[in-house]
Amino acid sequence: MMIEKQYFISFKFLKGIMNKSIPVFVCIIFLFFSTLTIENASSQSTTQDDCPGIEGNSTNDRFGCLDSDGDGWSDEDENWTINNGADAFKNDKTQWKDTDKDGYGDNSTIGANNIDYWPEDRLRHNPVLLIACEPASNTIIISEKSSFFCKVTNPMNDISVNIRIEWIPLEGISSEWVSREVTLQANGEQGHLTMFSVHNTGETLGLSGGEIKIWVQNQQSPSAIAKLPIYVIKQHPIVENDLTQDVSKAFSFSRMHEGVEQVTDKIEQSSGILLPTWSIYVFLVVMFSLSLKKPARIFTAKLNKDPIKKDVVEKEPEYGEPPQYIVKKEPQQNNLNENVNEKTDVFDYVPKRLR
Repeated sequence: MMIEKQYFISFKFLKGIMNKSIPVFVCIIFLFFSTLTIENASSQSTTQDDCPGIEGNSTNDRFGCLDSDGDGWSDEDENWTINNGADAFKNDKTQWKDTDKDGYGDNSTIGANNIDYWPEDRLRHNPVLLIACEPASNTIIISEKSSFFCKVTNPMNDISVNIRIEWIPLEGISSEWVSREVTLQANGEQGHLTMFSVHNTGETLGLSGGEIKIWVQNQQSPSAIAKLPIYVIKQHPIVENDLTQDVSKAFSFSRMHEGVEQVTDKIEQSSGILLPTWSIYVFLVVMFSLSLKKPARIFTAKLNKDPIKKDVVEKEPEYGEPPQYIVKKEPQQNNLNENVNEKTDVFDYVPKRLR
């Protein structure tokens, strides 16, 4: 009985305490929620709504203003222009700023639209890409395959680009090519160039070819174009020796006959004499035969027949000296091997009475 009485007293004591603490607990909860409400009110008072009469979610340039594309930059209005920082492309989430005001955005990250790769130059916006192909022109045999190789390079520093490569063949050419997309890193980094080859087959004789177009991500016009002419022939020509071609041109009978006919016509017009063409040929043969004979042989034969003539001229003797005679040799006019001006030969003549 004593134990049961003690439990009853304890339960009654706890029940009294709980009845008294309920108002305290309610007061604590009320104070807690009141504190949260005050903090929210204070935070809202510190964040100013730049457009209180318009529902908007802009956060970058203004707070709470209209943002049509949801990129965080508010739309332009009467009180806030693009020069103040409004969105220059309110319908394009990837662009919001245009420094040179050429209609292309300054954001050059991969995936952006209408990128201005020269944000401070109003005269250009396309990226600079270099393309080189080998061979620059090609000659192929019909129904046979031929290839050319190309290299595309990104020379721009600090700018990476996504490109699409297209090969557009003209009529008379069939190609094994599928358009491909490649990411070119900035100049100086690994992956700043790409190489590819195109295989073509000639189907129609004549001049054909195609174009390589390099498209940069989301651009409306190609950034680079390379035109490659291809000439389709039936078979490769036989390469002749250059000397053979020169000789055939120099001794062409048709050209010589045309010249002979022109000579006969000229003689007939000037003198009225009609010469047959065979007479001109005979004259040419005779002149050609004479030109083959060496002139030295003709003059040598004549020199052997003509004796050398000598003139003896007596020299006036000086005092105490015996008389001397000078023999002059007459030079041969037709001798090409001897000098015309020859030196005279001087010798002493001693008479018998003085020996």
